[in-house]
Amino acid sequence: MGRSTWLLIQAFCLALAVVGVTTIALAANTAQPSPGADTLLHAGQDDADWILPAKTYSGNRLTALTQIDKTNVATLRMAWRTNIADDGEQEASPIVWNGTMYLSTPHDGVLALDASDGKLRWQTPYNPKYVLLYAVNRGVGVAEDKVFIATQDCRVIALAAATGKELWNVQGCRDPSNSFYSMAAYVYKNAIIVGTGGGDNGTIGLVSAFRITDGKRLWDWQSIPGPGQPGHDTWPGDSWKHGGGAVWSGLAVDQKTDTLFVAPGNPGPDMVLKGREGKNLYTDSLVALDISGPTPKIKWYYQILQNDSHDDDPAMIPVLFEGQVDGQTRPLVAIGDKAGNFVLLDRKTGKVAHRLALDDQTGLDTQPSLDGTKACPNHGGGIEWNSGAYDRNSNSFLVPSTEECAVWKIASDAPQYIPGQPYTGGPLPKRQNGTGVLTSIDVSTGKIRWRKPLPYPAEGGVLITATGLAFTSDVGGNIYAFDAASGREYWKDFTGSAIVAPISAYSLHGSEYLAVVVGEAGNQQTPNLPKSQGSRVITYRLAAAPTIVNDATGQVALASTANGGGESAGTLAESTGSAPYTQQQVAQGSEVYAKSCALCHGANLQGLSAPALTGAGFGHSHLNASQLRSVVTQTMPLTAPGSLKPDDYAAVMAFLLSYDCVRPSGDGRQPFPTGGDLPALQQVTLGATTCAPSNKGSTGGGSQ
Repeated sequence: MGRSTWLLIQAFCLALAVVGVTTIALAANTAQPSPGADTLLHAGQDDADWILPAKTYSGNRLTALTQIDKTNVATLRMAWRTNIADDGEQEASPIVWNGTMYLSTPHDGVLALDASDGKLRWQTPYNPKYVLLYAVNRGVGVAEDKVFIATQDCRVIALAAATGKELWNVQGCRDPSNSFYSMAAYVYKNAIIVGTGGGDNGTIGLVSAFRITDGKRLWDWQSIPGPGQPGHDTWPGDSWKHGGGAVWSGLAVDQKTDTLFVAPGNPGPDMVLKGREGKNLYTDSLVALDISGPTPKIKWYYQILQNDSHDDDPAMIPVLFEGQVDGQTRPLVAIGDKAGNFVLLDRKTGKVAHRLALDDQTGLDTQPSLDGTKACPNHGGGIEWNSGAYDRNSNSFLVPSTEECAVWKIASDAPQYIPGQPYTGGPLPKRQNGTGVLTSIDVSTGKIRWRKPLPYPAEGGVLITATGLAFTSDVGGNIYAFDAASGREYWKDFTGSAIVAPISAYSLHGSEYLAVVVGEAGNQQTPNLPKSQGSRVITYRLAAAPTIVNDATGQVALASTANGGGESAGTLAESTGSAPYTQQQVAQGSEVYAKSCALCHGANLQGLSAPALTGAGFGHSHLNASQLRSVVTQTMPLTAPGSLKPDDYAAVMAFLLSYDCVRPSGDGRQPFPTGGDLPALQQVTLGATTCAPSNKGSTGGGSQ
């Protein structure tokens, strides 16, 4: 092949990437591009690969690889790293099969990398039509030469594992106005199983199964029982209709009994108990579902919390294992929640073996109030979504958690349900300086064996090795190796970016690798965190040669059109009405936004770890200007809501209205008010078009 021909091919590939079309494979993989569904059932016997989000269906992140041990772990070095164009809150578990690493990115793109050096094989970028809360995706599923992903805009998609070409794309959520997917796509037998997020948006939690061959819906299970179903009487009146109970973090399966373990989250409205007092089944619970038949059936449930008003989801993915309790081997399941509760239960019966609190729970029995009440943990504290792990050698369970308190303050005890918006009594509390702790629990007695403090919140889960090491991380960007039995620290490295994703392990060409995806802290940002250096995939191995560094060449952050559609700016709904604001406020608002809001919402309002504030995704919510004002003043900045001065909030509103093509009223001479609301704002509807703001007296209006 001549050099000119090769350059032409390279240019063609780059052009495809720029317009958001699946890129041509950049490297050949002659092996089977993804495992068969039957192979996944035996994932525990394959330590060269990592083919499920938590290695096996049990959720217990355990590897039998033995190359890295206590005698040499101090020589671990970074093997390669690859930058990710879709920067944001990276939460995906890297999936590795036959030398290819597959991972998802915050806006539902998929990357395939060479697992030996991180070079790009292909990318399929994505652009969700909307993001309701946070732009995150927790991973892909692989089976039968396909890669599966569930997206923020409620799609379930199959890609060709060899090339990234889309094979099918189906509707997932039943109600896309208040639901989304952020969970990894779990492949079990002939189905992709995934649960919806949106518990803080007034959804009803839904777990669904789709056929891997064509995406056909096989079954649904609803976490909030409707009229005539067992448990419906635990919801007063019509409170069940927006009862929450999202199943968003992950799941586990007992293969021997076809039992699916799910953990529906907090009830809605969040932070407000009035009007829904009671058990609110099956929120804040661990539920065991028999999925051996055509529709799931509840075998048992255990409710961790009742009358939850502090956003205390059981975020931890269930972990199944065989452990020693009082000298007897028992089938167990572990679960934890954001209140810091940790529970071990008999997997067959749901009977509690041990229950203990791992974090400060001061004030949790006091309801949030209009004046504010202090309670611990904060909404990002306790046990977050990445699970701990069971160490069979010491019969101990290791779980990371976060210590952080907050003042819980509501704006109303009777919040209004608005499709697509948070259904809460007020903004979640301002984040404080959080710290982490890794706790070891004696499974036999339920007592704490040891605790290791960490300088930053701890949400990255635990990976246990057969050599007795426990790898974990903190959100500040540190990754650690501890002795699983004693807690002794053997190794530590600073990655340079926030870690809220789990660690995977695999072996290739005779070397054992650890892999983790790092990025922005997003909604887990606390004031004490170091500044992130951006998103990248990082791998480690023993005594590595100089690190291979790959930039994001060949990648794009987002596809050029939403969800692959051909919707042009000319067909987007335009904003209607006019609102008071001045160009001076627009200029001031631009500066305030850049300083306080752009980190989460994006420099161009496109949305990063928080939703977009312009464009098609923003227009999906059909907000009026009064509702937008409530969102801005009550929930922004994301990690410190309500912390700006009144004139800064008014300026940010002017900036957003100008950006979203709302015309200024009164010839642009009347400023946006700094206090209270204007009835006229309810007549202003925000559309999906985007206008370039100007500091030179322009009245705006031209769409881009």
